[in-house]
Amino acid sequence: MIIFKCRFSGDEMLSDAFKPVNVKDADGNEVPGLIEIESIKVNKSGGEVDIGCGNEFGGEGGDEVEDTSEAVNNVIDETIGFDLHEVPMGKKDMKQYLAEYCKLLRQKLKDDDKIAGPEVKAFTQSAPLFCKYLLSNYDEYEFFTSASMDPDGSMAFAYYKGESATPTFIFIRAGLLEEKC
Repeated sequence: MIIFKCRFSGDEMLSDAFKPVNVKDADGNEVPGLIEIESIKVNKSGGEVDIGCGNEFGGEGGDEVEDTSEAVNNVIDETIGFDLHEVPMGKKDMKQYLAEYCKLLRQKLKDDDKIAGPEVKAFTQSAPLFCKYLLSNYDEYEFFTSASMDPDGSMAFAYYKGESATPTFIFIRAGLLEEKC
């Protein structure tokens, strides 16, 4: 398994268990520098969920419904297991964050001996494209920061695809470090 960590804070952001894929725009073109994952709906109690029909669908009996069923909290695992925290962000704030983040990230990439010059150049060329994409879809997003809530750290941008009941999270790829577990 690969864990993706924030390049600045070291906080875990996601894992390859969520099968990250490249982001595509409305026309189906890949947006360079961005990856996304789909979240899942989880049952916080870890038990079965009774939808009000007893065990009518696959259980024993069907006519008897006990009123001892435990209430469960079905939630979207918005933190995708990595302790992400939702934060408010206006469009102006987002633009300022992206400008500063990309500037700091470019320097961080340049300073890393493991990152080759062409990779830094690729990031520099893709940054305006993914920033434009993210800003153009601002109204669709909810914003999440890592556990340490580092203002210079990586963020996740959550949105809902079509009629999906669970959000999809977008990450800036260059801002993440891969760590094998």
